[in-house]
Amino acid sequence: MESPNSTDSYDVIFQDELAIITFKARMFEFITDISESNRLLRFMDELSYNSMTKALLLFNEQDSFSPEQYDLYLSGIMDQNAVRDDCQPPYFSEKNARFRMINILNTFIRHMVRLHVPVIAALRSKVVTPFVGAALAADLRYATADTVFCMAHNRYGLHPSGGLPFFLSSYLHHSKAIEIQMTEEITAEEALQLGLINEILPAENFREMVMQRVRKLTRWKYCTIRETKRLTHFTRQSLDDYFTYEASLLNL
Repeated sequence: MESPNSTDSYDVIFQDELAIITFKARMFEFITDISESNRLLRFMDELSYNSMTKALLLFNEQDSFSPEQYDLYLSGIMDQNAVRDDCQPPYFSEKNARFRMINILNTFIRHMVRLHVPVIAALRSKVVTPFVGAALAADLRYATADTVFCMAHNRYGLHPSGGLPFFLSSYLHHSKAIEIQMTEEITAEEALQLGLINEILPAENFREMVMQRVRKLTRWKYCTIRETKRLTHFTRQSLDDYFTYEASLLNL
């Protein structure tokens, strides 16, 4: 199958039985662009019907998911002069851009969960709330030692997006999931101890080491991989209900 053309936001390549997407800059512009995001979503859909591809790997470049990018995105759509009390979320002068981001990201997460082959998130540097949630939708997660999961939504009075509450509460006890979402950040080592990532790997040859580990999965027959993914994700069928509830709270 053909991969979509590379853009300013991502690259796509095939290597043996692996499809590899590397996210670059301008991620918040990409995640609010319906046309651009739909092209990548179509590619992900095609992977489910391509038995030559046994896993999807997601890498991010150094600052693509950073709090600085999140701040730049929010500062462009929030009304900085609006006065809101403690019980109200911030006011968005560009409300549609905010809603597009939530809807597009949630759609990506649905596609990751429903994909017939494992999705592996390989993370480095700082990762901000929406993409922390999206990473937890993956089947396996690897990180470098300098990876930090930043709960930056708290600083803006926003809810934790990217399905973060849903996935955290499925991995952890309710009280621990709440505690993590209300903190500022957790390190890769803390995430490893909690079971949120599978392994911390050296930054120097991170990409190669992740691919080595993934190939331990792709040595099995495609049908075994597909049915294992499907059955393991049976408990995530309530994800659609979660996103519907989120939309009702936000009046999406």
